[in-house]
Amino acid sequence: MSYLTTKETAEKLGVTTGRVRQMILAGQLAAEKFGRDLMINEMDIKAVSNRKTGRPKKAESKNGQTNGNQKSFKTIFDIVPELAGKHDGLPADLSANKKHLEGLGRD
Repeated sequence: MSYLTTKETAEKLGVTTGRVRQMILAGQLAAEKFGRDLMINEMDIKAVSNRKTGRPKKAESKNGQTNGNQKSFKTIFDIVPELAGKHDGLPADLSANKKHLEGLGRD
């Protein structure tokens, strides 16, 4: 049996040493500890060498948007009407109409 270090294993798999350690912790790759070093059997490397690389693509929903843990962020234009309430009876530009400004802001 021949053993390789995490650095040698990373070079063979084309990944970083950190990724090799992640694979070991996740149970995807078996390793033995010799002193302070993790050693991987060459036979175990062959088991993970044909894996898919990279991050899986996000699935698309019916409306073409991606699913997943995406948060939808509101803009200021969405938040202000919620906080202030809807003022359908008021003109769009209050500064142009003094009649509507009288009495606003007074208790």
